[in-house]
Formats: sequence, structure tokens, C-alpha cells
Amino acid sequence: MKEIGKERPLDVYFENFGRPTPRKSRSKSNKHSTMQLIETSSSEPNSALIKGTIARTDPISGLPHLDELTHHLIAVATASLKFNSPDVVLAALIHDYFKPVFDFRNGKWYHFITDPDLYSQLLSEFDDSTNISNVANISQWHHKRENCNEICQIENSELISTLETSVPFILPTQREYTVVHHLRVLGKYRMFILALLKEKLAKILSEKYSERFQKILGVSRIRYEYRPVNSADTLEDAGRLIKENDWRIEVKDNTMVIPLPSRFHKDTFYFEYYEGTEVVLDVDTKAKAIRGVKVPFGKALSTVYLTGSQDAYLLYVDAGFGSLSLEYLLDDVLSDLKQSLSEKKRKNAFEYVDLDKVVKSLSGDLHSDELCVLCGEPGEPIESHEKVSSILKAKFTDTWLLLTYGTSVCPVCKLGFEIEELFRGSGMNKHIVQEALLEDYHLIHSVPIFGKEHFMKSISSKIWLELLSEIYYSLYNSKELQKITKRKEWVVKFYLNPKVLFYPYVADLIPQVLTVALRYSKKKFVLQSGLHSNIVFPGSEKDLTPEEFSAMRRFYISHPSTGIHLLQKIRNVYSPVFGVPNVEIRKGGVSRARKRKG
Repeated sequence: MKEIGKERPLDVYFENFGRPTPRKSRSKSNKHSTMQLIETSSSEPNSALIKGTIARTDPISGLPHLDELTHHLIAVATASLKFNSPDVVLAALIHDYFKPVFDFRNGKWYHFITDPDLYSQLLSEFDDSTNISNVANISQWHHKRENCNEICQIENSELISTLETSVPFILPTQREYTVVHHLRVLGKYRMFILALLKEKLAKILSEKYSERFQKILGVSRIRYEYRPVNSADTLEDAGRLIKENDWRIEVKDNTMVIPLPSRFHKDTFYFEYYEGTEVVLDVDTKAKAIRGVKVPFGKALSTVYLTGSQDAYLLYVDAGFGSLSLEYLLDDVLSDLKQSLSEKKRKNAFEYVDLDKVVKSLSGDLHSDELCVLCGEPGEPIESHEKVSSILKAKFTDTWLLLTYGTSVCPVCKLGFEIEELFRGSGMNKHIVQEALLEDYHLIHSVPIFGKEHFMKSISSKIWLELLSEIYYSLYNSKELQKITKRKEWVVKFYLNPKVLFYPYVADLIPQVLTVALRYSKKKFVLQSGLHSNIVFPGSEKDLTPEEFSAMRRFYISHPSTGIHLLQKIRNVYSPVFGVPNVEIRKGGVSRARKRKG
């Protein structure tokens, strides 16, 4: 693939309509621009992919963390599963319950109520399985430094320093509430194996986290529903409304439904964390809006941390089931790949793969005087029985060096090469989502302490920003949003002008992805794909960059009637591999019936 050069066909398309004037508030960076304060909420966008709440502020600097509240709650609750206590886990799930009310007193964000009757009502569903008074106490006093309770311990432990407080560039191999695997990822095949491992890890984690919640609380899914309490300016007002409307945390179809009182939400919006593998959007076609999103546990609680071009870290929350070894993950990956092969290919697939050596090579623990011809890591001479020459001969000219008997290849590249050959006929599309860029932050509600344009960015922020990219790309998989016609022109706004609401802020979203393998018919889909990072749409011919996406957004805002044609133009120019919907444009001309009638 090639990146767009000086000659840009879309520029010609823009010029035909006249270029929009760039907004003065936009900075040169894609990441931030000047903060603008809007006193009312009248400017809330209808193209928001999510509607959440800012999670927390830093206790020292006072700066807000770039994270969403329910994401923070589920991270702390998942870590609390290690205590094997229903009281602690339930308290962790609601420990910041009243934050969306935004009640500030003396410069502090108050978010707890001591009314025992309110907790008795909210938690009545769990009266038989938990000590409600204990749950309330743990939740209320989680910031108390003296006699630090379980949630206090988690938020002041290495888990929070890993997930919430800092962005370490050199991570340890193990922390108290997290598991970290260090990987060497030089070269295309190693990045390909990393993508397979990340995908498998997220799937297994979703299942295991769900099982842990089922065992401790008797539910396998957690659903947070933001519900409007627009007349509530204080915690006392919110508490009164909760009592009057008989709000309760309920269990429905094995899902715990937690209603969150929100001062700024106009309509109900939910986040559901579940055991599946895909992000799923709940689209209200009548309101022409998204009303909720289902997020797999594994994607919400794990990440790949790339440091430079040589090292990567797989990081995830430890919920009490310990470490998932790389050998276990790889074995599961190969088992799934085998099952998807034809019976003939399956028979001899991965016959000579030594998982122990692959893990050592991947972790940087394999020692050898020989170097891998593909990545430069320590390798081993190719054995005669592996028939590498017959595999490669007349198939891919750039690998002629491997035809020589005795050439060294590392176990990881050799495994990646074999997978590529086995699936050469069908190919594979593999990518790793990257952090979404948020442009043009706006404060849409005047709230004390939230007037600053800078944010604290943590590893939890990293995971959340990756989730935003996942959510954007899930548009393409949504039944209601994957095809655009003239009647469904309202769908265009989600693709070309996606917004993120995390009260009291709104921001423009630009998703990003790192492509590892693209499906090419009967070609080396790893070696010929290349590694393309920080792109919006990987294309068969060209990649769409964040800068180009930003330009398209500005053009669409100035010329909204061209939305469908602009999406069609993107398809024609870039030939995106995924991410862009099918567009149906009725061609001009007069029908035969109308001609006869005329």
C-alpha cells in the first residue's frame, strides 16, 4: 500500500465545492486544541458515538483524567474480584455512583451519601446475599486514608498506578493486580503473532472475567444506565429523586443493571460489559441516535503497550485467576487456526512447532549465535525435514535467501510464516486498534474545576481511547449502520463527524489502527501488507491518514448534503479494506416508465 502523495484526488473534489474556512480554535496538533466554554447544553451533537461522564480528577494537580466513569468502575470492580467478597465487589461497582451529579463543594467533587435508607432501596435485590450496611460503608469511605478499606487499597495500589495514575515506559513483569507479558516484536511476523495473541487474550479474558462475576455476584454481565436527573443540583436532590422514583439495582437475564443519576444526560444511555468478543452498538433508528454500547470485558481491561519498535507489553487486570501464560494463549491460537483449516491441511499443520521455543523467542529468552534472516533476533538453522525450499520455491521471490539449507530463522517468524502459507488461499485481515485522537475539546457545561484544557493521560486512558476506536469501527458491523441509502442519510454523520460526549466535555473523534495483515488473494498477506500505524482506513491502494480524515470532516460540516457522495469518493480513492459502509447512490436519468408517460 502507498500513502497519499502530493496528488490527492479528493482535493479536486473539495475544490469543486470550495474549501471550508478552518476554525481558528484548531491547533496544529491532532490531539488538542484551545478549550472553548459553552454555558448551556444546547449545542450537544446528535452524532455522539457514546454519552458518558469524565471519570476522575488527579488528587495532586486537579486535572481531569481522560477516561470514562463506567470504564473506571469496571476496572476497579474487576480487580476487587481477588478479594472473593460479594460485599467488596458490589461496593466497587458503585463506589463513584453519585459522580455524574457533579456536586462540588469547596472545590471538591462530592460523590457519596450516608443515608442508609437509600442504600437499602438501591441494593434490595442483594439483601439475602450481601451485608448492605457493609457495602454502603465500603463504598462511602473508599477515600479514607486511615483504616484504608479494600477499594481504597486498590485505588492506592500498583494496580491504579498501572491503570490510572502513570504511563510507565518500562513495565515490570508482574504487579499486585495486573499481569504483564513482555514480548519482542521486531519484524512483520512477530507483529502478526502479537495481533493473534491480543485477539485471543481479549476473548479468553472476557470469558474468565464473566465467570468470576458469576461466581461472586451471580451475574455474568454488568450494565450501567445513565438516567437523567436534570433538576438535581446536589446529592440530596439526586437522593430524593432516586427514592421517589424507586430506583433499584436489578438483575435481569443474568445482567446486573445499575442506574446512574446524571445531571447532564438528556436521555438514557448505557454501557454494558459482557462476555462476548465484539463491540455492539444499540441504534435507535427512530431517534437516529445510538442509545447504548456493549463492550467485551477483555477489550475493556487489556491492552498492548508498544514501546519503540522492538518491545511490546500485553497488560491486563488480574481478577484472581492468575497469569495466562503465553504458551497457553499460543496453544489456543493454533488450536483455533487448525479447526478452520480443511481436513487435508489440518493433518500436518504445525507438526514441527515447539511452543516452548516460540515462547522463549517471543519473550527474548532464546539464545543463539545465529540470527533470524527475517527479524534479526536469535534464530536456529532450518532443518532438512521442514522442507522450507519446497514451501517457498516459485511462490515469493523476495524470500530467496531462505532457500539455502542452514539459513537461520527464529521460532516466531517460522510459525508466522507457516500460518501465512496455510491460509494463503483465503488470506487474513489482522490489525491492532490504537488510541483514538480527540480534537477540539469543548466544555458544554459550566462546572467548577473543569475549565482547563489539559488532561492526565494514563494506561486506563489508553485502553479507553482504544475502545473509542473499536466503537467507531463497530459502526461498520452494525446492521442499522453498515449500509447507507438516501433514506438513511442520517447515518453519514457517525462516519464523517463522530463525536464523543464525556460530560462535561464533548470532542471530535478520529479513530486509529495499526494494520498487520491485509487479505490479498494468493499473496503473502503478512510480508506484502507491511506495518502501517496511525491510520484511519487501511486501503487496498492508499491509506487514509488522520490529517485527511480531519479535512474530510471539515468539508462535510460545511457541505452536509454531499455526505453520501463523499463516502462513495472515499471508497473509490482509497478502496478501504474495512470501516467504510456500503453506499447506494441512485444514478441519474429518467426511467422507461416516466419516458413512456411523458
